[in-house]
Amino acid sequence: MRLKRCTQGIALLVILLFACALILDDLAILLAGSTLLAGLFGLWYSFDRRFRQAVVSVRVARSLERAVVRTGTTLRVKTAITLQVPAHMQVSVSEILPSGVVVQDGEINASSGTSALPVTWKFAYRITPVVHGTMQFSGITLVAQDTFFETSIVLSAEPFRGPVLSVQPRGLFEPSGRGSGAGNREIEKMAVLSALGVRSLREYYAGDDLRRVDWKMTAKHNKLFVREYAGIVNLPPLIIVDLPWRGALYPGDEFARMVAAVAGQVEHSTTMNHYSTVLLISGPNILHVIVEEKDLQRSLSELREWMHPVERSAHFYRMTDRSDLRRRIRALEDPSDRTPDPSLEKFLGSLKRQYLTSLEAQQTPAFNSQIGRTFSTLTVDEVYLFSLFTGDASHLHQLIRQAKTMNLRVHVRVPKGLDLVSFPVSTGLLGADTVEAFA
Repeated sequence: MRLKRCTQGIALLVILLFACALILDDLAILLAGSTLLAGLFGLWYSFDRRFRQAVVSVRVARSLERAVVRTGTTLRVKTAITLQVPAHMQVSVSEILPSGVVVQDGEINASSGTSALPVTWKFAYRITPVVHGTMQFSGITLVAQDTFFETSIVLSAEPFRGPVLSVQPRGLFEPSGRGSGAGNREIEKMAVLSALGVRSLREYYAGDDLRRVDWKMTAKHNKLFVREYAGIVNLPPLIIVDLPWRGALYPGDEFARMVAAVAGQVEHSTTMNHYSTVLLISGPNILHVIVEEKDLQRSLSELREWMHPVERSAHFYRMTDRSDLRRRIRALEDPSDRTPDPSLEKFLGSLKRQYLTSLEAQQTPAFNSQIGRTFSTLTVDEVYLFSLFTGDASHLHQLIRQAKTMNLRVHVRVPKGLDLVSFPVSTGLLGADTVEAFA
């Protein structure tokens, strides 16, 4: 328990009165000091009794969006805390988070004054576990204060703990036997009664349009069959947003302009193509995917929720691509553009051995496989990539190469005024079809 300033002043006055009574041998001064001291003890007893009543009235209900996740996955936590705030007392509560998690957004503490009715605080926040293992929410911290005293207590008993979050490890690299996941995609888009031809026939399912029923096949097999058409459609682009790392400096003004540019691109895609698809990443970490959302307001609402700097659980730190290593090795093996020099040949031979060692030790990044699987499930033919290009851009290099492997046109959007000559984001290096600035 901590004494407030006014209580400290009264305690100092009591000490002075006792000292004066001892020096002057005055019973009246001693009686005044004893009265103040008894009053302080009475206030402390009243405060302690009301605080105990508040602790007894606490109820905690906490729920997780998912109970089992992988390292670096962002999940939502909802907590409701109910208690009775005593008279003439201010109470504040805060969540006790497990070690190894980072709060991405939302509030985990609140306070309230005196209320005749029970007060309920509802917290909704998102966390990202950065280590694997079993994590349990330890409880809450309750802080109470009035004019004279302030105290706190950690409520970690069974009614205030839980639930348990199981965090599975996520490797940075895929096993060597697995491919990148970039397989063939079906690019035909279903269209109702507006197509160049019938792609296939299938049995009728509840909810199918009766205008697509094939009556000849229905009469032949005595069951309903419907036609599936394959038509020419205008595919909306995949919008990829690379969010900055919260642990590094980033230009706030340019980030705000990027948010506005992404919102404009989503609005244009929804208006022209009737839906939009957005992939949010931060470094080699996939955060969230908005798949073929037709409601513009819902898309913008999810963007407002996710468009902010986040914590990165994995980094590439300028990792060289395997194809780049092979290209460098081939360049070292070509003697046509250099003159014979023993010392130079020795140096180039050592450099080649280093490249070969790196090539043998390097595995396929898990990010490549995740991006390949994500691309293979979407029906798109071009990609718009928004990024501030602050820090390492190795993950963007890998992403664009995955897109080009799947014959997707890539359009890079960078901050206005970015020096493309000094920074490795040029069209020739990353392989993008266009590089433009958002203003």
